[in-house]
Amino acid sequence: MIASRAMVAVLAPMLAAVPQTAFAQQMQFHVPKQAAVTGIPEFARQARIQIVSPAGLAGLKTQSVNGRFTIEEGLRILLRGTDLYVVARSGNVVSLAMKPRVAKRQTQPAPVRRAAATPRPPKPAAITPPAPSPEIIVTGTISPERRLDAGLAITTASLERIHELAPNNSADLLKLAPGIWAETTGGATGANVFVRGFPTTGDAPFLTAQLDGAPIFPPTELAFSENTTLFRVDDMVEKVEILRGGTSPIFSNGQPGAVINFIQRTGTPQLGGGLRLTSTDFGTRRVDGYLTGPLSEDTLFAIGGFYRKSNGIRDTQFPADRGGQIGANLTHDFAEGSVTAYARYTRDRNAFYTGVPLISNGAGRFTALPGFDPLRDTLIGRDTRRLSIETGPDDFRPADLGEGRGLDLLVAGASVQWLPAARIEVTNRFNFTNGEANTISLFTGPVPVLLDHYIADAIARANADPRVIGTAGPASTGEAVLAASGLPLSSDRYVLVAGLWSVKKTIRSFTDELRVSTTLDGGHRLTGGLYLADYRSGDIRHFGNNLLLLAEPNARRIDVRLDNGVDVSRDGFVSATTSQVVGSSGATNIAIFLHDKWEAAERTSLDAGIRLERQSLRGMVRNVLTNVDFDENPLTIYDNNGALLLDTTSPLSDHASRLSWSVGLIHRIIPDRLTLHARLNHGSNMPSFEKLRIGGRRTQSADVFEAGAELAAGPARVSVNAFVNRFEGLQFSRLLAQPDGGVGSIVLLGGARAKGIELDAVISPSQRWSLEIRGAFLDAHYRGFGENSGNRVVRQPKVQFSISPVYVTRLGPATVKLRATYSYVGGRYSDVENLQRLPSYETVDAGLHVELDNRLYFDLVAQNLFDAFGLTEGNTRLRGDALSSGPIVARPLFGRNISASFGYRF
Repeated sequence: MIASRAMVAVLAPMLAAVPQTAFAQQMQFHVPKQAAVTGIPEFARQARIQIVSPAGLAGLKTQSVNGRFTIEEGLRILLRGTDLYVVARSGNVVSLAMKPRVAKRQTQPAPVRRAAATPRPPKPAAITPPAPSPEIIVTGTISPERRLDAGLAITTASLERIHELAPNNSADLLKLAPGIWAETTGGATGANVFVRGFPTTGDAPFLTAQLDGAPIFPPTELAFSENTTLFRVDDMVEKVEILRGGTSPIFSNGQPGAVINFIQRTGTPQLGGGLRLTSTDFGTRRVDGYLTGPLSEDTLFAIGGFYRKSNGIRDTQFPADRGGQIGANLTHDFAEGSVTAYARYTRDRNAFYTGVPLISNGAGRFTALPGFDPLRDTLIGRDTRRLSIETGPDDFRPADLGEGRGLDLLVAGASVQWLPAARIEVTNRFNFTNGEANTISLFTGPVPVLLDHYIADAIARANADPRVIGTAGPASTGEAVLAASGLPLSSDRYVLVAGLWSVKKTIRSFTDELRVSTTLDGGHRLTGGLYLADYRSGDIRHFGNNLLLLAEPNARRIDVRLDNGVDVSRDGFVSATTSQVVGSSGATNIAIFLHDKWEAAERTSLDAGIRLERQSLRGMVRNVLTNVDFDENPLTIYDNNGALLLDTTSPLSDHASRLSWSVGLIHRIIPDRLTLHARLNHGSNMPSFEKLRIGGRRTQSADVFEAGAELAAGPARVSVNAFVNRFEGLQFSRLLAQPDGGVGSIVLLGGARAKGIELDAVISPSQRWSLEIRGAFLDAHYRGFGENSGNRVVRQPKVQFSISPVYVTRLGPATVKLRATYSYVGGRYSDVENLQRLPSYETVDAGLHVELDNRLYFDLVAQNLFDAFGLTEGNTRLRGDALSSGPIVARPLFGRNISASFGYRF
């Protein structure tokens, strides 16, 4: 009681100096009793102020604030019984400090912590310096923690920042995190993501997508369905946190690379909501909306989602993106904690764009193939949309390119926080995922050739087949017509072959992570946990199905017939299904982990964690017989090399264990201003269904050392991180186009080394101007990789950075923000042999963002403003120097595209 009265006495005069309009007005509060590290930020959010807290809040609890109070009264109630008091304020920013604690049985005064020292009264003319950033993070931490104190390489983005970026897909957000390279030119979904030199040939095995801290689908090495494909960003997302390395090998699913955590909007004590309409210059019509409010005094709700329809950022001649999402959650507070339950259902269809035809001049420069705009055109079109692929004798299956890389998925879960005693906190997060994630698209293969060259090659292949010669004799000429109309084609047209690949994938998973944390004497915050995951996947993949197409926008199919009666194609198909994968797998993972964070000194903390995990994986794959003539007619050579699915199966199983650990040091050189951190961790990726299917049982391991600094002083917010990585046991496969039109694969084994440095900075020399700088330098090479040892790690740029000047001003009743972003991406190699070099490129984006005092807002964003040309991927299905000269296939950037959003919040 005495401490409480003393604190009130300190608090009252400090708050009395705050302007009445800011702190004397009454507001409705609903803040439950909880740990101080979460209670203080929640009070600040509801009060619409910023509260800067000192380090060392572990073990402290704030009181519940329920009802209508002034901010002054509410803050007094919140801090009752703690040793916190108001030390300074600047505008709507309040800074707290810790009262000095006197040790028992001391004959001399106890040393006083600097952070708790009683401040001197400020001079009347003094200008209060900007307060340190109160940004709270939850990813990679035991409890919510200030970013400045966490000692992690982490990037955050609010929903407003997401609107300013106007991402085409979820993976676009990764461009905000230095050290991560995201290839997002597949369209509204389907990215390739590379992290800090971790070697892979595609998808995103070293990235985990989380929803409120729980993995959406725990095995990240899922072919044709990397983690960001399983999530759609809408206005139900409150913010995003992207963690690189750090403590990630210990928590959740033990990802050694990077984690992107989507944090949902939750309910509010007062009814509120928003509605946003979006349109683009490529025909998008989209609506986002949400509604939040109370169901009762202790139960809050949030519901929202989106619906969109679009012709596609590349014109497909049919709706390329169509679908939507709805999500809802309930939060209930009880005496000693809270529980939040959520569900999201997504049904979305998105065209998936792959390579397009180009011309290479042999000197590292690329130009458009005549008649084909590489920035805006696609091979997909009405003529190729709805076709039937031949998967066996008299077995034809429909394939609709309008389905694209689709998603039909339910994600549901809950998180519980329970504080049973003063020094104990229990949290539990579980997640359930169930649905389909299919891919139907055109995948390019060989380089474009003139039609007469293709016919000559077809004649040579037919004449080399004894069955053809024995039946029809040799061929000498051939003719080509459009498959849909029968119109003849001249032989000087460029043609190419692209496979109509169909991947039907079902997924289901359940994950649960339980943590119990306690604060021990001596400054230890000890956490033990149990992680369980059970997941299933089923695949029906049909590769091959090659189409002969004119190399033109919205390509048309071609049929070829030789003069001896041989049919080279059927309805444009020059092959049937040449590779099939039909199988299913399931796995159970059990992990235990232990983590300790120790406040070793006033300004220094140490942390260490260990994780032991056991995986049991089992599955089966149907056996396949290759080089089968589906119709047993030698004169129809388009289906003479089919892959026939057999009734027999091959079982797959594996049991593996991994030990991960992490050790970190955090030193606050200048409290609330400058923090240094260093960390060493060891993590790994467990064997997956894909690896077992191709005969591998290797566990990929990564050892990472990182060190960095976080500065929040005056006008600067700067984060610098350096890292050194070592990788062992790498195994990945590449799908390759075969001369006969089939699809083969090779398996690559080895290790790699990488080192680099990352920068993320915001400098604000005035209230109107700021400059954002982010970038990374990466030096990554293969080791123990046979003839590829010493080569640069595939697809990742050595240098990438962006610079964004931002100007904010007031115009009448509106706050106006202007933003421009210059981005540079250095040269890369598209293949492990380092023969397909992708040149560097530069882009400029721009945005206008207006927020009116009546809660209306407007966002106008132009991406690739000057139509810069750049390649994100070469021809990954060809080995050798496939980008050297002449016609080639590669995947370029999208051209200039503009989006406009108009919204209202209440």
